Amino acid sequence: MKLPQPQLVDTQEALKACAAICSQADAIAVDTEFMRTDTFYPLLGLIQISDGDSVWLIDPLPIEDFSALEDLFNNRNVTKIFHSCSEDLEVLRHQLGLVPTPIFDTQIAAAFLGYGHSRGYSALVDGVLDIKLEKHETRSDWLQRPLTASQLQYAAEDVYFLIKVYRCLLPGLADTGRRQWLAEDMDDLLAAARGPECGEDYYLRVKGAWKLSIAQLAILRELTQWREQEARLRNRPRNRIISDKMFLDVIEAKPRKIADLGRIEGFHSGVVRRYGDKILAIVDEATDVSGIDRLPSPLDRSTRQLLADCRALVDEKAAALGVAPEILARKKDLEEIIRSAQQGQAALPEKLAQGWRHQIIGKDLYNHVTLIAL
Repeated sequence: MKLPQPQLVDTQEALKACAAICSQADAIAVDTEFMRTDTFYPLLGLIQISDGDSVWLIDPLPIEDFSALEDLFNNRNVTKIFHSCSEDLEVLRHQLGLVPTPIFDTQIAAAFLGYGHSRGYSALVDGVLDIKLEKHETRSDWLQRPLTASQLQYAAEDVYFLIKVYRCLLPGLADTGRRQWLAEDMDDLLAAARGPECGEDYYLRVKGAWKLSIAQLAILRELTQWREQEARLRNRPRNRIISDKMFLDVIEAKPRKIADLGRIEGFHSGVVRRYGDKILAIVDEATDVSGIDRLPSPLDRSTRQLLADCRALVDEKAAALGVAPEILARKKDLEEIIRSAQQGQAALPEKLAQGWRHQIIGKDLYNHVTLIAL
């Protein structure tokens, strides 16, 4: 399958022409290349598009007006095909202020058809099309100009074969009756991509936060919210401001003066000088515990058998359907059900309480956990 010569789009006129052609297609493959080593926000270096016949490589650096591309991505008559789309949706939202719709994620679609959980793009192209792509340019500098011939080929391959994979997966979804599965999961992905970016609940994701008291969690919440604002303002990664572990060390040390901060591992003089007063103020003033509950601890030994039983139930159903177990329910979903039962009322997480997963596995898990709990 010969790769067509990609068309470099680096002018307003060329972008309009590309969008006009693609708007006539029923589906287009989309990918992005970006850099995020030293920044909070991704720096977009390239947007790739293919309608199955041609490939366009859109250089966002010289283009100021993206309205033609925005119209294309908002066109509900054109399905936008991605592979593992979460980061692509994030960078497009940041660059264009929109989330493309409707979308089709080939990684998820392939998982529904037995290709495995989270299968990479090259492996999927090999599995579906029997074409082996070279793994090159994965750590490339996409902000350099001019882009090399190798970079351009790599970028073009990411969308040209993607739309071919899409065409091959569609019949399988129809034959198995799993188009609705995909539609529901795409709605969930779009909802997440359009969700708030404030990071107010980041403290819930800090490893080890379950060990903290409610009062300590209040401090952690304020510290992470302050860091989120600082990271966005300075466009720096969160951990380049202050790491999660340093926050936990601060809470444990209970510093009262600048000298106390200097004795905490990782708090070198530059961090103390820049942020010391603010951190001390938060530690002293973060007393609002409204909306905070203790975080669940890891499951104890007494629940290991119940967790194993639930996993066996999921594995059995997945085997019967020919899909990876992770597609049906993840470990944290099972733990959430078990914790709720321990608290007196078994409840399914939202993912399993509605839609196709509720019918396929959610009800069985609920009945099993409820029966054991009784």
